[in-house]
Amino acid sequence: MDIHQLKVFCSVYRNRSFSKASQDLLLSQPTISDHVKTLEEDLDSRLFDRLGRSIAPTREAIALYPRAVEIIEKLEAIRADMKQHKTVPGGELLLGASATPGTYLVPRAAASFNCLYPGIFFKLAIRQSRAIINMVMEHELTLGVVSDRMERKSLDFTPLADEELTLACCPDVIPGDSIAPGELTGVPLVLREEGSGTRRTMDNYLQSKGIPPGKLRVVASFSSERALIEAMKAGLGACVLPRLCVAEEFSKGSLKEVKIKGFKMQQRFYIVTHRKRTIPLISKLFIEHLRGTVDSGPPAPAAPPAAL
Repeated sequence: MDIHQLKVFCSVYRNRSFSKASQDLLLSQPTISDHVKTLEEDLDSRLFDRLGRSIAPTREAIALYPRAVEIIEKLEAIRADMKQHKTVPGGELLLGASATPGTYLVPRAAASFNCLYPGIFFKLAIRQSRAIINMVMEHELTLGVVSDRMERKSLDFTPLADEELTLACCPDVIPGDSIAPGELTGVPLVLREEGSGTRRTMDNYLQSKGIPPGKLRVVASFSSERALIEAMKAGLGACVLPRLCVAEEFSKGSLKEVKIKGFKMQQRFYIVTHRKRTIPLISKLFIEHLRGTVDSGPPAPAAPPAAL
């Protein structure tokens, strides 16, 4: 058994395909098959069932995969540690994020991080928090930034930042600048889809005020925050969102903030990692940079143009 065989195995496992692994690793398909066959012989275990044009990992493969990933990452970490004082960090930085941090926090940090390390190529997957958490748990990602957490013994959730949730709408949807919690049941609402961290946080807060989600007048749900904001600007309804998502619209006046009397909602963002995985050097550097970027706050909005 050698590291090349494990890398080939992991690629076949992730892609569920010998041909896709061939494209991923820039190796011929016969070479991919030979590596897997040699590994199977070495371990005296069948790793993949060939099902016509598709393959399926065996129980042995499912057990081997996280261990193989751990071995590969530890070896790569050794190489990185040996080189970090001689070379500038570079290569691919793969991470996942839920919609809000993935749209508003990570890109800003990536831009300034790229100025420090121009040799790094960012690859960002944006999914629901639960999907990102599952990807970290299944070793598809080493790093995630999410707006929700799930109790998983194998994962670490490190708080990154707290963000206030606010009720936003276009000026005609809700008269006035404040509303009682009980009045929310009469307001047309456009919301993030079920399963999003923002939606879950809002539901929990409202439940604590005796307002179950079933009593709300939901007229639409969106998986895209940008689409949701555009729907609000068109007058479809109001929405509870992190303030940073609508700060620009508030400053322009295309949306307004409506205070919920005696009610303050906050959402926490987390960095999620797997306890058994070795975090690559560039990921460690980015985590520290992301923390510094968040702590420094968002850039100040541009001043309006002077009147002529």
